[in-house]
Amino acid sequence: MRPYDRAVRCTDELISRLTTTGQSRDFTRVFVILLRELAQGHPVAPAILARALGATEDCVESLLADVMNIERDGNGHIIGYGLTQRETVHGFRVGSRQLYTWCAFDTLFLPILIDKSAQVVSHCPATGARISLTVMPDAVCDITPAAAAVSLIRPQETSDIRQAFCCHVHFFASQTAGAGWASAHPGVEIVAIEEAFAAGRDRARTLLARFDAPRA
Repeated sequence: MRPYDRAVRCTDELISRLTTTGQSRDFTRVFVILLRELAQGHPVAPAILARALGATEDCVESLLADVMNIERDGNGHIIGYGLTQRETVHGFRVGSRQLYTWCAFDTLFLPILIDKSAQVVSHCPATGARISLTVMPDAVCDITPAAAAVSLIRPQETSDIRQAFCCHVHFFASQTAGAGWASAHPGVEIVAIEEAFAAGRDRARTLLARFDAPRA
């Protein structure tokens, strides 16, 4: 199986879980709007989503209630869902705004959805090496070290997506470093960053096509 196909196999279900509520309602439109609001660097009030969607706040809260892992502040405003304003190991700078993501793969497909470039900084869990890259809506570049790779896994059998996927998905200083770590983590695949980006880009474009489709 080609590395790209392995990346697709690992991430298709992830995207499905992120964009479907617990009651199997399509969350894509809310997901994209929420990401774009979070990228502004401020907590997002449900009322802001309601206005953007042309829906009532009660309708939005009903959708959000069915989605696991939504991060909120003390005021009930949203501060994270894939893209987060709460610090993690995966730094994601958009312009002057320091943001973070739940996992390495998030850094590779979220720029397409928010239509902005991001400066990404993370660390290899095997060697401690600093890893940096620039992710644009149509390309990834400036990967340091050049041999850096990323781990992926098909989401595990738990409804908590951070436990099912994110805690297994990291950047590594090299394929060799990643392979050593993966040997102790069954089901993990190590692929080149470019291959994971290509899979993420194509998944994101599919979501954007749904986002832009006329509503019935």
